[in-house]
Amino acid sequence: MRLADGQEFPADGLRPLYNAVSCAACHPGGGAAGVNHNVTLISVDPEPAFLDPSADRRGRGAARSSITDLFPALGSGNTLSFNAIVHDHSTRPGYDAIRQRLSVGVPNGIPPEWFSPPQRTLAAITEQPVVAGRYGAIDYYLSQRNSPPLYGMGDIEKVSMKRLKAISLNQPRSSGGVISGRVAGKYGWRGQVNTLSDFVTGACASELGLNVADIARQADDPADPRYFSLAPDISTTEVADLTSYVAELPAPPKQVLSPEARKRARRGEQVFKSIGCAACHIADLPPARGIYSDLLLHDLGTALQDPFPAPAEQPINQNVAATTSPYSNRYGRVETPSYRTRASTNRSRSAPRVNSRLGPQGSAQTMATNYAGQPQMARGDFSKNDLASGHQFSSDILQREWKTPPLWGVADSAPYLHDGRAETLSDAIKWHGGEAEESKQNFNQLKEDQQELLLAFLESLKAPLD
Repeated sequence: MRLADGQEFPADGLRPLYNAVSCAACHPGGGAAGVNHNVTLISVDPEPAFLDPSADRRGRGAARSSITDLFPALGSGNTLSFNAIVHDHSTRPGYDAIRQRLSVGVPNGIPPEWFSPPQRTLAAITEQPVVAGRYGAIDYYLSQRNSPPLYGMGDIEKVSMKRLKAISLNQPRSSGGVISGRVAGKYGWRGQVNTLSDFVTGACASELGLNVADIARQADDPADPRYFSLAPDISTTEVADLTSYVAELPAPPKQVLSPEARKRARRGEQVFKSIGCAACHIADLPPARGIYSDLLLHDLGTALQDPFPAPAEQPINQNVAATTSPYSNRYGRVETPSYRTRASTNRSRSAPRVNSRLGPQGSAQTMATNYAGQPQMARGDFSKNDLASGHQFSSDILQREWKTPPLWGVADSAPYLHDGRAETLSDAIKWHGGEAEESKQNFNQLKEDQQELLLAFLESLKAPLD
């Protein structure tokens, strides 16, 4: 596109919003990063103003005004989104004030150990994985995503969707109905991205703030809704080259171990299989050998419930929409999540907790909130049947579904889980629930030497050398 005088629109580079200045900042050596590079997400409760049939126009207008006043990036033109990235950085004035405004609706504010990247700690996320707030007519939630490793992405791209569908159909039969994986995209914690090209393109636009020519647009500037850049900051050829580079990052090779270490790892893998972990963490998905994943979505229970949901349908194989990020779900789609505030006349403003912690037996337990008026994640406010797979979706289920992360390189990929709340592999196992509840209980009941063997097996799954 050109200006009237024939000159091209100038590209604006890395701006206005970004989380890092390079891919390597969040994926050093192609690996994972600490919680200081977590991505912060905001999710807004669309009920009752938008999804309640009895809601009047005034109520909807008040809710929309609250949403756009709280975080303008949720509203763009005539479009209203209930989910967005809360970027860490901006090149334009005013954004920091908008970002900090999110603490206004949270009693006692948001601790910097949770919200500020340089000060963020794993302990703060473990103590409060989801921050809940109320602003005007709406309830909102903040949660986080840890940067996953990029090992073996090229092999994952080649895994047949037919194979994944076959595994999905077989799991309920082979597990007696306990495990039921769902096919989604191969990339992202929620399987929300279908192809490696879309994954890389979305990261360029949303994480680095780069307009990708004719494909994806950088996030809108909440500090200045008039700001709009049409010029590409990175060409499709450059994105293709970057995608090829990521595809060529090697899968972790099988380690050369001493005879004794090899024996312990083999015995540990047998323990891993015996307690049911291998039902989802499948060793081989050719050509991805040693991946230890089925790349399917599974319900992992309330302790890992998170307000930013999994997609209700398999992502379409197409270019990333020119909005904000591959995390985005736009208003009006059937999978739009909903959250409900518990009915009460007591609007107490004591500190909210959508909180989990390790219980007395070392298992992850969801804690009850400490006052009746606190925003609560909904329980089944809508449902949808997928006739092809037989799955039934609800807001509750979509909030609990996570893609099985590959375990290759897991020994060098701490911290663990979608928000980095687990410091050790043992901690990560103890947060499992839902379809993995039985395997977790089996692990807890193992004798100490058997647990050590299983962890020795996981510790043998090393990342590729730089």
